[in-house]
Amino acid sequence: MEMKARDVKRSQFRRSGFGQGAAFLALCVCALLTSQLTNPMLAESDQHSTTSAQSSADQGKVTDAKPPAQSSAQESKPAQPKTQTTKSEESNAKKDVREEGAEKEKESTGKKTVTSLILTVKLALLEDPRLFPYEIEVEAGSDEVTLTGKVSTEAEKAAAAQIASTVPTVKTVSNKLEVVKELPELMTHKQDDTITRHVKDRFAKSATVTAANFDVKTEQGVVSLSGTVRFQVIVLEAAEAAREVPGVKAVRTDKVKIESEG
Repeated sequence: MEMKARDVKRSQFRRSGFGQGAAFLALCVCALLTSQLTNPMLAESDQHSTTSAQSSADQGKVTDAKPPAQSSAQESKPAQPKTQTTKSEESNAKKDVREEGAEKEKESTGKKTVTSLILTVKLALLEDPRLFPYEIEVEAGSDEVTLTGKVSTEAEKAAAAQIASTVPTVKTVSNKLEVVKELPELMTHKQDDTITRHVKDRFAKSATVTAANFDVKTEQGVVSLSGTVRFQVIVLEAAEAAREVPGVKAVRTDKVKIESEG
């Protein structure tokens, strides 16, 4: 019985020892599995560190690649002195032009103004409404002027001499103007001839008025038309054209006949 009891204890001890070994083995297996699971994470972290290292290296390459761009910009910078040179040349050219203009201005200011005593006297006579219609000729010496031409009254002759005497540097006036009482009528007739010529010139610009072949006469600024036309509108067109001529006071068309058809 004692032998059996010992055998039973031994078997139990073996079983308990076997159980402890199995537990230890299970712990080893778990540790192995845990190490295998944690290793991929370490690998991923290694890969991540490797990737970051590569990206930093690439960035380093990019930063290293930038200096050539800067160098190319520096190489392109020498083009700026050219533009500066061009601007300096333009400024120099402008400066030369200004200097030339200043020199010319100095030369011009250094010269005396060109004036004529004859022209000065003529301009003074044209400023007077009484003498404006007349053609007065002026001759000048050193300090004397001579007036020749025609006026209509003695008062106009005296006025011309007085105006000429007021011009600077004129000391004496030789008044040789001729008084012609009929001069206003002659001048009016001359002015009427001028108006008639201008009216005909305006008629020539219209084909319908030219075809009408109006006869034109002017007396003291009044234009008279005569002739024969088919349409009254042509007469109106001619009258309006004559009205545009300077000096025309009125247009008479009572001598124009309107010819009926048939």
